[in-house]
Amino acid sequence: MIGPATIAERLAASRLVGFLPAVEAALKPLFPGVTVRSHPGRIDVSDLIEKDIFLAPMIAVALTRWRGPVGVGGDWRLGLECAAYVVTEDMASDGRVTPRQEVAFALSHGILDVLADFTTSRWGLQSITSPEDAEARPLFTSETFAKGSAFYAVTWKQSLIGLGPDPLARVLVSDVEAVLDGAAEPVDEGGPV
Repeated sequence: MIGPATIAERLAASRLVGFLPAVEAALKPLFPGVTVRSHPGRIDVSDLIEKDIFLAPMIAVALTRWRGPVGVGGDWRLGLECAAYVVTEDMASDGRVTPRQEVAFALSHGILDVLADFTTSRWGLQSITSPEDAEARPLFTSETFAKGSAFYAVTWKQSLIGLGPDPLARVLVSDVEAVLDGAAEPVDEGGPV
């Protein structure tokens, strides 16, 4: 049975809290010259138009959704939907200008390569699945393009696993303990005694 817990206790117990810092720490050294930081959630395209909080070149990693913890098959996991938002602009390098979309292609392809790497894509965490359904796509608006920026999103799914004992076994054990302690009566299903 789940009991009360303070915010501090929940922060200490939540593996979700450490996920984004782990992703950020793993990506930073792999993308020198690019700002890599955590972002609080899904980016709304209207925010990209109205605000200048994303300075290129940048990768902003975010959790966009999480599900769980009990799956239909009885597994005990927290399913995560993740995003890395890539922000670029035209770049001058070696005497030539590289268009912003090419820079975005290169950075988003680099993130997809990281996600395909069995070791790196676990972000130094234990009990985590490999990324699934990784893809990249533009978040194009004429307004952001006119401002000289390009925004792309790399998304993937991943799960934190081993969050506790089998939930079905846990329920059965607590029911048996309640019956043995006299806190509950055994259920009579009408069968022979």
